[in-house]
Amino acid sequence: MAGVRWRAPGVAARGPDRVPWAYSTAVVCAVVFTGAMGLLPMLGVGGQLHHPATALAAYCALLAFVGFHARPRVIPLAAVVCWLCYDGFVVHQHGELDWDGLVDVYRLAALAGASLLGTTAASVSHAIGVRRA
Repeated sequence: MAGVRWRAPGVAARGPDRVPWAYSTAVVCAVVFTGAMGLLPMLGVGGQLHHPATALAAYCALLAFVGFHARPRVIPLAAVVCWLCYDGFVVHQHGELDWDGLVDVYRLAALAGASLLGTTAASVSHAIGVRRA
């Protein structure tokens, strides 16, 4: 078939098909953890630690930004890391983790969705760039 390049599974792509924005899992998790812990003082200064919805929006924005530079397989791990900081320091405010049932499922879904939105935006922008080239 013309225009279709086949490669074996597990072989890295080379050339224009290579994804330029994707960082390793360890780098993404370190950035998410640092960003999530760095958001806490900023939310505290702004008085937003008492408003969990605003803090959740800030964490979603962080994950959307990081998701733009991450591989899709890192999304669940990044969402969980962000949820741990959010649940322990925003919702329960004393570093205690607790499962609040269906509410925490929605929070995790919002965080994972924001990261997935960033990754999707990166894939679309890459596809547009490859198509123009």
